[in-house]
Amino acid sequence: MTIHRPTEEQIRARAYQIHLQRGGEPGHEQDDWLQAEYELIQLPTEEIADLEPPRTEDGRPHTKSVVHVVRAAVVLVGAAF
Repeated sequence: MTIHRPTEEQIRARAYQIHLQRGGEPGHEQDDWLQAEYELIQLPTEEIADLEPPRTEDGRPHTKSVVHVVRAAVVLVGAAF
C-alpha cells in the first residue's frame, strides 16, 4: 500500500467545495484548507479498514492486527459525528 499524500491542487479543489457548501462566506479560508487536507489524508484509513486482517497459522483472523485497530477507530470516529 502506498502512502496517500494529496496534492496542493486536490486540497485546493476540496477546500473550494467546502467553501461553497458553507455558503461561500469569506473569512474561513484556513479552516476550509485544513478540513480539506484532513479529509483527503483520511482516505487511506477507510481503505485499511476494508482490508482482511492477516490470519494465524490455523486460519483464524489475527486479533491484534492494524486492520482491527483502524476498523475500531473508524467506528468510533463515525459514532462521534
